[in-house]
Amino acid sequence: MRSTDMMWDFPVMDGVTFPNANRIHPLMQHRVEKILLGIRRDQNVHRLILYGSSLEFHCNSASDIDLYIEKYDPDKKLAFFPDLDCEADIITNLPPDNRLYQEIMKTGLLLFERKQLYQHINYSDRPDQ
Repeated sequence: MRSTDMMWDFPVMDGVTFPNANRIHPLMQHRVEKILLGIRRDQNVHRLILYGSSLEFHCNSASDIDLYIEKYDPDKKLAFFPDLDCEADIITNLPPDNRLYQEIMKTGLLLFERKQLYQHINYSDRPDQ
């Protein structure tokens, strides 16, 4: 992902407390905080990356929020996603060789990452005890 040193340094709105909020356009900071509060509740979400106009100076009140969400189980729907007063474009679980994935990894801002709490165990592979 792009170094935060290479991103805009915006003023942080009152009440916004998440890390690197200064890298997100002020019009989107409260919305992103609301998304973070919801996403953190979903144990299937591995990481959340913001990309697109929310990270740029040309962001405006009609801009949408572009999110890449990587889930542990790609087939499961998001358990928690808040209602927003703007559009949210959500992309999930792209393969690493996908060009959009590569662009997101190059330009996006990591908002949230959860370490995997457990591993799937296939008990049929265990020897009988």
